[in-house]
Amino acid sequence: MSKLAQKKRDLILGSHINFKAKGILVLDDINGKPFETFKNILVKRNSPISNEELVFFKDLTWFGSGEEGFLITSEYFYYYQWGFKVIKISHIRELKIGGLLNENIIFTLENGQTISIWLSKFFDEVKAVIEILNTVDTIEEIEIKPASVQIQCLGCKAIIRSDQNFCEYCRSPLL
Repeated sequence: MSKLAQKKRDLILGSHINFKAKGILVLDDINGKPFETFKNILVKRNSPISNEELVFFKDLTWFGSGEEGFLITSEYFYYYQWGFKVIKISHIRELKIGGLLNENIIFTLENGQTISIWLSKFFDEVKAVIEILNTVDTIEEIEIKPASVQIQCLGCKAIIRSDQNFCEYCRSPLL
């Protein structure tokens, strides 16, 4: 099972506090009949949902049946719009609102393809979660080298770099 780094989990939980839309289930709170219905439909379509960590679920049905909705896992964005479809999270390059009445979220993928979904009222929530998931888990340590300072050799009075052990002109050792 793909586990999210604790920092990403904390960021998602922190952003969940600011979500405007109600009824959104996040991380360990994803459960219930609507989710189970949505999950069972995905399992019947051979989606790898059992190998992924559940991050975000929203049922879009009026009576809570779970037959329509969207689910974000650690790897994929699953949604229902005229059938079940899936987008790999790491392939999403940009999210924006579009459509004739700004009713869609437009996903721009790395290959230039665009996918439009009727979810604009959840734009802020979806964008926040996907941006967190697409951040790099590890931060590389950058070695900061001090700038070399020029000094004057005591022997020949030449200007040399301080990171040397001896003068490159007269070979006098530097102290």
